[in-house]
This record gives sequence, C-alpha cells and structure tokens, in this order.
Amino acid sequence: MPLLSIPSSDGKYPSVMKWTYAWIFLLSLLLDSSGHAQNLVANGGFEDENICTEYNKNCAPEAWIATSLRANYYFDAPGYAHEGTHFTGLIVGNRTIPGIRSFIRAQLLCGLRKDHWYRLNFFVRSMHPVLDSIGIYFSSNDFLFEKKYFKDIKPQLWSKNGLDTPYRPSHYWQKVHFDYLATGEESYITIGSFKHNDYKNLDAPDFENNFYFFLDDVSFIPLDPREKLCNEADSIRLAIYDENERHDILERKIYLYRKNPPPGPVLPPTISIRIDTLIIPDIFFATASFQINKENYPALDDFCSKMATRAIDSLVIEGHTDSVGHLNYNQKLSENRARSVAQYVEQKSALTNDKIMIRYFASLRPAATNTTSGGRQKNRRVELYLYSHE
Repeated sequence: MPLLSIPSSDGKYPSVMKWTYAWIFLLSLLLDSSGHAQNLVANGGFEDENICTEYNKNCAPEAWIATSLRANYYFDAPGYAHEGTHFTGLIVGNRTIPGIRSFIRAQLLCGLRKDHWYRLNFFVRSMHPVLDSIGIYFSSNDFLFEKKYFKDIKPQLWSKNGLDTPYRPSHYWQKVHFDYLATGEESYITIGSFKHNDYKNLDAPDFENNFYFFLDDVSFIPLDPREKLCNEADSIRLAIYDENERHDILERKIYLYRKNPPPGPVLPPTISIRIDTLIIPDIFFATASFQINKENYPALDDFCSKMATRAIDSLVIEGHTDSVGHLNYNQKLSENRARSVAQYVEQKSALTNDKIMIRYFASLRPAATNTTSGGRQKNRRVELYLYSHE
C-alpha cells in the first residue's frame, strides 16, 4: 500500500479511497485541535435521526434520550436551528402542573481523565427568561434510571455562569461555555432545568401548557490538544446508536431499572498523545535534490530509535521550501523530500507505512521570512511529528 499523501498546497485530496476515518481524525487534530473529531458526545448537533423501534419513525436524535418520552422535544425546522436543521427542546415548567421538567442525556464516547480539563460548549434559546437555570450534570450512572428527584441533584455546572451575555432576545441563539475539571468518574452528561421553584408569570406556553428552552450544537472536547478520543470511540458510538428504544419499551426499561439501577459503563479513557519532533534542514539534502546526504543519517537514526520505545499512533512528515522558483517545482521538491525521509524511516524502524502521513506545502507555510537568505534557509526543511501514546 503506498504512503498516504495530502498535497495541501492546492487543497485537493487525491486517492480518496485511502482517506480513512483515522486519518480524518488525525488531520483534524493537527489543523484544528478544537474540531468535532474530538467531541466526546455523539451527534452533538442532533442531525442524525433515530429510527425508534416501536414506530419505525425518526422521532428522536441518535445518542440522546429525553426523560419526557411523550412530549415533543425533537424538532426539524430549517432556519430555526443554530446549525443544520435539527435541535431539541426541554421543558422548564408547566402552566397548570407544578414541578414539571424534562432532561436530555447522552453517554460519553470515552471516559475522562481525572484532573484533566475539558471544554463544554452549547447553544440555547427561549421565549422566556429561563436560561440562567440550565444545569449540566455529569454522572457515572444513567440519569434515566435516577431514583432521586431532580431537586435533590446538584449539577456541576450552571448556565448562568457560562452564558456569553446576560441576555439576548429570544430569536438569538446564545452560547454557553465552560471549562470543566474532570473527576474521572463521568460516563453520562445530562442537560436540563434544575431550578427548584417553578417560574411565575411566564408568557404563553410553547406547547401543550409547557414552557421550553431549546438546545443545539453540544460540543465537549479535551482542552489539551495532545489528548484524543479513545481507540474504542467508534465502536462505542455504534453501540449507542443501536439503542433504538424511545417509547413503550424504554418506559418499561426505565420502570424496571429505577427499582434496581444497573452500574454505569466502564468507559476507556481518552488517550494522551506525546509529540516528538525533528526538523531536517536543507543541508541534509544535496542542492535542489531529495537525496539525503549520508553524513546526516545519524540524526535520523537517533529519531528512529525512539520509535522502538514508543506506542506509536502515527508519524506526520511535512516538506517545505522557500519561495524562490515556481510553485509547482517547489511543491514537487517538498513532496519528494518528505517521501525520501519517509522511506528512510520505514527502512530503519518497525513503523508501517499505514501509520505515516506525508504532507507537502512548498513555500506556503514559511517558518521565517523569505526576504533574507537566512530566512529562506530556515524555510527549506522537512518536519517530522511523531505521535505516541503516553
């Protein structure tokens, strides 16, 4: 199998069949450490629709289950969602019945690492002044089977502390933003109104005497860019998506398990990645050539020896040039130099080529100015990034 290549200078991606999910994740990790690829909650935008077992209808979002099994809480309304077309709505009170609330929960894709920081973002809106009472509750057991009344539960986070502005008109989506320090015991996230007292003097109900707030685009990611999803995240996502009970069957399940709640899942923790780097300057190569000078083998050999002591996730090799000459020539030179290094590394280590990613940028990502000879010399380089599990 040839090495996977990404000629990033023109943004085009050849060899599409080789573009696997693992590489999509890695590219996102490198280019956007806060991207969706690291999201610890599945279907955070609610765009994937669950086909429920009882009615064979798309009446709920995948991965998320609301406690209000009979109430409207899943909406497909283009132009009203924060992004896409879907969002959810949760009950904060009822005009005639006191103590009515609804909550929505999701199982995390991986366990959190104790004393590590994670960033939670989501968007809310409401016709009513209720956004300061939204709570975020992390638990080791499934909130659906929780015996406690919601007033006896203490959320770790409150939206009033994370709202981007104190108030925005109801037609605006408002961002909620937190940095959360994990205990290492989190398996589920639950969002809803944990306000103890009922609201008074609210405007007209939204649906069937119920007052709502609306929720969209939930993102929960590690703050450390070296931390990524566990290797089992894809299989856990599939298992979560296979939970299709949403109505009668789920009601019976909840009734049974509230009497004797099962233990929560033991989730594999996120993976911490160590990054070793090596910059190979232009002098490692013959002038205008991609052949490595033999006298410079020892530096590469030393780098390769590190791989024997690491649990390797991947190796990224990037080729760069200065701005002298035509872009097409420089792109080919930067590609050939990156490939030459990759082939040498593959020969000197046990690393297989499916773990090597080659990228080449010509002069489009300079490390220094191209207006001086010293700057141009710094720009003519090959960079190696070795990602390994700590």
